[in-house]
Amino acid sequence: MPDFATPEPISVTLELGVGNVRITASDRTDTAVAVRPSDESDESDVQAAQRVHVDYANGVLQVTGPKARAFDFSRKTRSVDVSIELPSGSRVSADMQVGDVHGTGRLGECGFTTSAGNLRLEQTGSLHVDTAAGHVTADRVAGDAEIRTGSGKVRFGEVEGRVTVRNPNGDTTIDAAAGDVRVRAANGDVSVGRAAASVEAKTSNGSIRLGEVARGSVELTTAKGDLEIGIAEGIAASLDVKTGFGQVRNLLDSAAQPTESAETVEVYGHTSFGGITIRRS
Repeated sequence: MPDFATPEPISVTLELGVGNVRITASDRTDTAVAVRPSDESDESDVQAAQRVHVDYANGVLQVTGPKARAFDFSRKTRSVDVSIELPSGSRVSADMQVGDVHGTGRLGECGFTTSAGNLRLEQTGSLHVDTAAGHVTADRVAGDAEIRTGSGKVRFGEVEGRVTVRNPNGDTTIDAAAGDVRVRAANGDVSVGRAAASVEAKTSNGSIRLGEVARGSVELTTAKGDLEIGIAEGIAASLDVKTGFGQVRNLLDSAAQPTESAETVEVYGHTSFGGITIRRS
């Protein structure tokens, strides 16, 4: 297990073919890396682990492994398990073909690119993920979050910046966002618990729920599904909502035109097949 003195947060560059990665960030002054075959009884895994190179210099840790061959129809998996223990706040950039990534502790800015695999993170700085298939979960993002996945569930806890999600097949859930939220989906529900800025969410087949919004504008569009919008207490709302087949329920109290100093949320909502509910949060 290589061990390097790293009194400050470092940068990690990871390139793997097939495998699973566990990254643990904590208050420490060194970085430890362990590489093992995913299955010690599989000779292809053993050989793949032996070909993984680990190098560290000038605050940058590089972990490079063999890539899977194109059009390889053998039963060889060539899978490795990589464990990295490093200082809190370290940055991570990973490029993998197939495999899962699990991060615990507080990481810095992170970028992940995979063809297939799930991503599970506790805390990161700004986060960028590009995957063809896989679930993406992050409990807290201290910055902007940009996610592109071809198929999979996307779930965020708290995001301190902007959120951009493109998810053609899968549900998207955001508990709280401090910046603007923009979600594009084709098949899947969209749920935003609390939005501190504008929200734009579109899906072809799915419902959209916005638990609470207090400022900015809201644009929710679905071809088939329900819309639910919660307006914060004390906030006025300008509504432009319609449904082709369904019921519109406006549970807000009617009021005169708000004063210029009053905070007003502009709401546009449209569904072709489904109901619309506007309420107080």
